[in-house]
Order: sequence, then C-alpha cells, then structure tokens
Amino acid sequence: DLADGFELDSAPAYAVFSSMLDEVFQVEQLGHSVPNVATFGPRPYLRPMRAAPRSLRSGILVADRALARVFVGFEGAIRELGSLIEADIGKPNFGGFAGYAERNVRSRADEVSAKLWKEAGSRLLEAHLDRPFDYMAIGGHGETVEDIAASVHPYLTELPRVSFPASPQSAGGSSMRSQLADLDNEVRRQGQDALAGRVCDTAWSGGNAVLGLSEVLAAANAQGIDTLVIAGDFSRRGAICDLCGHLSREGGTCPICDIPMFEVADVVGSVMDATVAAGGRAVQLRVASPVDSHGVGAITRFPLPLGS
Repeated sequence: DLADGFELDSAPAYAVFSSMLDEVFQVEQLGHSVPNVATFGPRPYLRPMRAAPRSLRSGILVADRALARVFVGFEGAIRELGSLIEADIGKPNFGGFAGYAERNVRSRADEVSAKLWKEAGSRLLEAHLDRPFDYMAIGGHGETVEDIAASVHPYLTELPRVSFPASPQSAGGSSMRSQLADLDNEVRRQGQDALAGRVCDTAWSGGNAVLGLSEVLAAANAQGIDTLVIAGDFSRRGAICDLCGHLSREGGTCPICDIPMFEVADVVGSVMDATVAAGGRAVQLRVASPVDSHGVGAITRFPLPLGS
C-alpha cells in the first residue's frame, strides 16, 4: 500500500520494520542509498543503516594574500561565518623599488597576509570550540595553503586536513556546496585507509586486533570489540541466539543457553549490532585495503585467548 508513496517521495531509501506479533509497523526515511534487501528474524536487520557514512562537520577557510572567507559545512549545507575579510597588502607590482625598499614592502605584505589568515582562523576556532569540527579544509593556491595553515590556531592544525584549489572571489554558497561532498569523501577515504592499516598492522604484530570472520565472531561474543571494520559489502550466513545474542557460523544449539539458534542471512550485520551494543563502533570500508582478503577485522579491547 505504501509503494506508490515511496516512488513519489524524495528520500533516497526507506527502512521498514514490521512485526505482527509485537504490533510494530515502522517506516524510516534514510538519507543515503542502500541495497535492496528483505529479511526476517528475531531481531531487526540494521546493517544498511549502520553502514551509512557518518555526517562530518568541517571548518573551511578560503583565502589568498588579500582576501579570506570562512565557512562551516555539515550534512551538505554550507554556512558562511561573517563577511569577506580584506587586507591592504600594498602595491602588488614591486617594479621600481630598490632592493631594500622592496624587501620592506614584501615583508609588510607578508605580515598583513598572516594577520588576515589569523583573523579568519579565529572565526573558525570560535566555531570549533562551540561545536568541534571533524576536519579542516583550506582553499587556496600554491604555497599559500601551507602559509595559511601555519597561521591558524594549533587546535585547528591538529585536525585532519585537506586542501583544494579555490579563490575567495569565486567561493560562494553554491560553489562550496558542490565542493563539500568531495571534501567529506576525501577525509573519509583518508580515515578509512588509516584505520584499515592500523587494524592489519596491529593484528600482524600480535597486538589487540583480529582478522577473519571466525576470530571476529569470538571477539564479539566476548564483548571485546572496540572497532569493527568490514570490507565493503562482505557478508556470510550464520546464526544467533535470540536469548543471549551468541553468534556462530553454524546453527544448532547455543553453547550458552542450550536453546536452538536462529539462522541469519548476514551474520556480519549481527556482529555490527553486537559491537555497537557493547559500546564499540562499526565501520564499513569503502576503500581497497588488506582487510579485503579477510572480509572483516577488529581492534579489540583486550587479548583474546588462542583458539577462542
């Protein structure tokens, strides 16, 4: 009965949860596309929702040596902080100046530009202290990007950073909105690259990390997963005990509760649920990495017994 409405609405996707036994029928609009899937079981299937990319809040500074603009980006929306900041750097063409005088003019221009960038950075810092950014983006050209970065507060330079070619004259709301998705995706890519490398390096060095579904299931059953990583859409069939949540690759009887386990089409999705329920986080990777050959991996809170 709702199919026609789904077609007419503008939401990228929907999640529908239904249980006649519990008198539940709930429809949730989703802000991201998901693969079409229908499943049943004792617990709701939440993986398509958990796999959604987390919204990022960004501080964006676009500047040259005489002009600067500051923006905050979040969930596809761009908000400019204050008006255009301008600085008088003097005569841009130094022809006719003697060497000493030219150095003085250039030095003053550099000082004025640094003051301009510092003022723009102060606007970003205030917004960051009010509600922290996930990353900082600097729009500019050539060496000015590094000069701008050196002028802002250390709280901002400690954030993940991306840069992009831009000029304050052309940086408006519409152009920045189209740029924001690319900036967010680049930061996510960098973060996922680093996370996948950390999981694999820690596991290979014998630290608190595991690779492979069997090892990850054992870690989930021990409530020991701090961070779960999944290689794309990797999934496998498995089983879950609806009473205690014990997970297994095979069905049969729960070793904890001694009751029949329920087979599920995607036990990886159940691991995501167990990880979040135990206070960890789950990340579905969208980058190629060494995790691909294992399917899943996890950073654990403590060492797991051999053969667990």
